[in-house]
Amino acid sequence: MTKTLCVLPVVPLLGLLSVAGNAVAAPNDISVSSGTRTFRLSEARGKYVALHFLLKTDCPYCQMYVAETVRRAPEVAGVVHVFLKPDSEEEIKTWSDKLQQAGIAVTIYRDPDAKLAAEFNIPDGYAFHGQSVHYPALVLLDPDGQEAFRYVGKDNTDRLPFDRLARKIAELSTYAAIAQYNLSEGTLALEGHDPVAYFESGKPQPGKPEFTSRYRGVTYRFTSSDSRVKFADNPEKYAPAYGGWCATAMAEGRRVEIDPGNFKVTNGRLFLFYKGWLGDARKEWNKDEENLTARADEHWRKTAPADTNERR
Repeated sequence: MTKTLCVLPVVPLLGLLSVAGNAVAAPNDISVSSGTRTFRLSEARGKYVALHFLLKTDCPYCQMYVAETVRRAPEVAGVVHVFLKPDSEEEIKTWSDKLQQAGIAVTIYRDPDAKLAAEFNIPDGYAFHGQSVHYPALVLLDPDGQEAFRYVGKDNTDRLPFDRLARKIAELSTYAAIAQYNLSEGTLALEGHDPVAYFESGKPQPGKPEFTSRYRGVTYRFTSSDSRVKFADNPEKYAPAYGGWCATAMAEGRRVEIDPGNFKVTNGRLFLFYKGWLGDARKEWNKDEENLTARADEHWRKTAPADTNERR
C-alpha cells in the first residue's frame, strides 16, 4: 500500500461533516486489495471516490449501511464506492458472503491494521465488542483525489444517510455550465429519454421516473436498473454533446431544440438534432460532419467555457 502519513493532529469531528477547509491531506495514491481484486485511487481519477471505513469485527449496522449504499449508489453517477474493513481476509470473506446471500454484490477491501484509516486521521478509541477500534467514517475524495468532505459517526449506529451524501455530491459537483444546457423540468436531460439506449439499442427509448440518476446537477432517466448502472459507472460516455442542443445549430453558434428521435452516434459521441417543419438538421450535418463537428465544438467552448474546463 502506498503511504503518505499525515502529521496533522487528530480532530474527532464525531457526527459532523468536515468540509475541504478542515480536511486531512489525502495520500498521493491508495491501493487496497480483496482477494484478487485491487482498487487504486490513481485509476479512478476524474471520479468522486467515497471511502467507507467500516468497523472491525461483525457489525450488523455496517452490513445494513453497505446494503443501502450499494442499492442506491446508481442514483448518483460518477462515484466510486470503496468499502474498507480492518479484519483478516477470512473474516472479511465470511462477512461479505452474508451480503452476497442477501443479494448484495459488493467488494469489501481490507485495510490491514486500519493503516489507511490512520492515514486519514479517522479517530480511534471507540469501544466496540470488547475492542478499541476507529469510529465509522466516510471520506469523499474529489476527481483530483483530494479530500472534499468527511463524516465521522459518534457510534456504531451513526452513519451518513445516503440522501445527505447525494445532496453533498450534487453541491460539490454541479457544473457551472448547467445554465447553458438543454433541460426540461428544471434538470431533466434528453426530455426523459434513456441516454444508454442510444448506444445500446440504437434507438431512443423513454426512461422511467423510477430509474433516475443525477450527474453534475443533471437528471437522467433510464429504461431499467441495468441501464442506469451502466450510466452511473461511466456517465461521460453517454452524456449528449453540446448540453443536448441541436448539433447542426451549434455549428452556427445557435442553441436550438431537438427531436429526441433524431440523433447520431459518431466516434462514441451522442449528437442530437432538430427535426420539424423547418427541416431535418441531421441531413445537413451528414453532408459535412467532420467540419461541422469541429465548428460545433468551438462554439460550445465559447457558449459554455466552464463546461469544457470542468470536464478536463
